[in-house]
Amino acid sequence: MPLTLVVFALLLGLQLLVRPLLPIDETRYLSVAWEMYQSGDIAHLTRNLDPYSHKPPLLFWLINLVWLVTGVSEFAGRLIGPAFALGAVALTAGLARVLWPADRGIGRRAALILASFSVFAIYGSATMFDAMLAVAVLAGIWSLWRIGLGEAGGWDWVVFGLSLALGTYAKGPVILVHLAVPLLTMRFWAPNPPALRHIARGTGLALLVALVLVALWLVPTLLTATPEFREELLWTQSAARVAGGLAHDRPIWFLAVLLPILLFPWAWSIRVWPAFAAAVGGDGAGRLCLIWAASGLVLFSLISGKQVHYLLPEFPAAALLFARAFGEGRLAGRIPQFAPALLILLGIGLLAVAAGIIAPSGDIALLLPRIAVVAVALLAFAVAVISWATPGIGGPAVAGMGLVIVLHALIAGTGLRQGYEGGPIAARLSAAEAGGLALTGMPYNAEFNFMARLTGKVATPGTPEELAAWAKDHPQGLIFGPNGSFDAPPEATERYNRVEYGFWPASALTSPE
Repeated sequence: MPLTLVVFALLLGLQLLVRPLLPIDETRYLSVAWEMYQSGDIAHLTRNLDPYSHKPPLLFWLINLVWLVTGVSEFAGRLIGPAFALGAVALTAGLARVLWPADRGIGRRAALILASFSVFAIYGSATMFDAMLAVAVLAGIWSLWRIGLGEAGGWDWVVFGLSLALGTYAKGPVILVHLAVPLLTMRFWAPNPPALRHIARGTGLALLVALVLVALWLVPTLLTATPEFREELLWTQSAARVAGGLAHDRPIWFLAVLLPILLFPWAWSIRVWPAFAAAVGGDGAGRLCLIWAASGLVLFSLISGKQVHYLLPEFPAAALLFARAFGEGRLAGRIPQFAPALLILLGIGLLAVAAGIIAPSGDIALLLPRIAVVAVALLAFAVAVISWATPGIGGPAVAGMGLVIVLHALIAGTGLRQGYEGGPIAARLSAAEAGGLALTGMPYNAEFNFMARLTGKVATPGTPEELAAWAKDHPQGLIFGPNGSFDAPPEATERYNRVEYGFWPASALTSPE
């Protein structure tokens, strides 16, 4: 298991070095942390100096804590998500040994399987909230299992409350989506469940612990916030997201259709599934993991707003079940699998792009130079061959981690990195900030506030008249936005996130289109 953690840490580090900050999530969250660093206000989050109530503060606190040691830097700020992803792998290994103490090697298998889920490895490297939430869910499941053994005391309910508080600080009340069903079904999966009255009392104690801890931040924040901020924090970003109408609204089948990709590479073998079924139905631990994984999938499918990475806390449950499926001699030798086929298809697709068979559009147009695309295609073929030839669970693990390496080799070797590198725009904004900055023609999510280390607000005039008034008040200012926003040609252009930005001095503005 230590070797798995080292390899996974290297894989996460590779992604941080190769992949630029991804808009709009990573850029926005580092900008929120940067504004906290400038203001020193750890209670009231801001984005572009406007109140920001979309997320709780833990990620931003931890980034600032790291910056207190290292100084402000992008790389240091991006370490929080990967650190929690590593913690999730270690906790999953420990939980596997607790759930099935007689199964030798299950901790090592569970760690390797979780670390080589391609989706988990990619999102685990991101500056987002889901890896933190996964750690909170793992702690909650671990405490529930101890309670379900009938050997626990009140302390385990306190730990469950601590996990609820951690999850709330990480991402909000959504922690209940991940832990409520395992708690409510305890008598179905627990080897020696306590009486219902004891479960009710313990749940009350856990909720009390969580509420007290969350109130340490929430109460002072709400008492000093505006009514609009309070409504946004307490309602819009929780209950209203369930009802729909916010960002990320998806159809009910969205996550189910993506399951083959989510479970790559470990589900890509027919021989795995009979053993998987045996692991699910064999004991209470298997039932707990199935309830944990399935309830998250079902509940998020029913919730209107959903994203792939919302299921990151369910990946440890899947890893535990697959680890159990590979145990006790159920599967041995070289495992027939289809995972290398995806790598081969990816390689063929890249060769088609290099040969001009696939017409460039969107991000495909950034896949240049062609020699780099061909080289990455050959790398994909090599990983597929190694995966096919590697015996045991090493074969799928090579495919899962190899896919992450191939995708990031593609980013590093082609125009994909440059197309999402905001440094050139940030440099222009930083140099012009003293005169004032205004964005026109598109919404602004503070993509450049951290990258440019801005200390003031980027104005976002909503109408041509407001923009003209801003330009009059800021004759030395800089206006930027999609090229073509004005009749006057821009003095410079930069491409970022599939948008060609133009830059106009405020003094040259006559009238917007």
